[in-house]
Amino acid sequence: MMACSGNEEKSESKIGSFKAEIVDSLVIDRLSVLELLDYQSSTGDLLFADTQSGDYLVMDKDGEVLSSFNPHIEGPNYMGNSSYGWSFYGKDELAAYGHAYFYRFSKAGEILGRYEPPIEAGGGIILDFKPQRIKAFETQRGTEVLAMILDLTNRNRRSQQYQDTIDAVFRMNFETGETTTVMHKEPDNIYRTAGEYLDWGYPTFTLLAGSTFAFTHQSDSYLYIFDAEKNEYLNKIAIPAEFLPKYEGVEFGSKDDPELLKINSHVFSVGNKILLLSLGKIPNAVMKELQQLPRWWYSPEFEAATRKYMTTDFLLFDQKQFLGKVEWDINLNEPMPKGTENDFLWLKRAYKDERDYQTFLKVKIVEK
Repeated sequence: MMACSGNEEKSESKIGSFKAEIVDSLVIDRLSVLELLDYQSSTGDLLFADTQSGDYLVMDKDGEVLSSFNPHIEGPNYMGNSSYGWSFYGKDELAAYGHAYFYRFSKAGEILGRYEPPIEAGGGIILDFKPQRIKAFETQRGTEVLAMILDLTNRNRRSQQYQDTIDAVFRMNFETGETTTVMHKEPDNIYRTAGEYLDWGYPTFTLLAGSTFAFTHQSDSYLYIFDAEKNEYLNKIAIPAEFLPKYEGVEFGSKDDPELLKINSHVFSVGNKILLLSLGKIPNAVMKELQQLPRWWYSPEFEAATRKYMTTDFLLFDQKQFLGKVEWDINLNEPMPKGTENDFLWLKRAYKDERDYQTFLKVKIVEK
């Protein structure tokens, strides 16, 4: 079946025309690969991970290294061999989602606190397209974090009961120890009404400002505006019909794979606006053929299939409505853009050749 919008009301607002525009860049003299993990809007500091050395680097807005540390090396500030995500926390700290615990670090890499997760997750998993898993935000009670934790102890994810009851996002206060589940799926959510298995149903979320987040799910028909402090929905915006996810579900309990042809891949904050990436996917049958090739991920056949099927549409929303499609001519790269509470995104520039520096672009969304 194909997803369809449950909201038949047509917006009276005028749909605008927008484009992505590079307005500035940051060049970092470093050969090893850097991944931007988070940006602190209040200070302009950036947090990078060196994916080759395992180092984490806090840099200022000019690219000067303020601190460098490696929490994956045995010692007093060891957190394990890897992590699921990092966020700036308050003014001078970092929050990290480790395999066994959550942590607070100083910006210099010293562990300031270690915290039990709110549930026994039964292990960990790297999710497709690497959505954001942790983000700190401010409330009247101080700094708190939102974290996505998947319960792997329940193996029957292909059931209606799982889709009706699963809580994947937790609001945590490290100071008080209080934990609350948030971003529950409402009764009319597609995962609760489709009557079949679509996908795991975990969200992609982004912080807009204060405690206000935007989120959706891969096969969802809506973009949601949510207040994490109050634990309530502020708005529910229908995704335009031409950009809705496309899928063919399978019966609950079936071992067959659902066909996901277009998904809501990511949401990014651009100040108080939201950019939703609608991503096409390679059909299952085509993918199975490609995987028979030696080193298929480097094959020209896979490159051709990627160009044909993995289409991208960037959709701009404010907190009330859909604003229009964004013309995006900038080459995308992994990892995806990093949204900010300012009026721009960060995007790593992709180079085909190896260079001894890396460039991160400031990208604004402007009217055409």
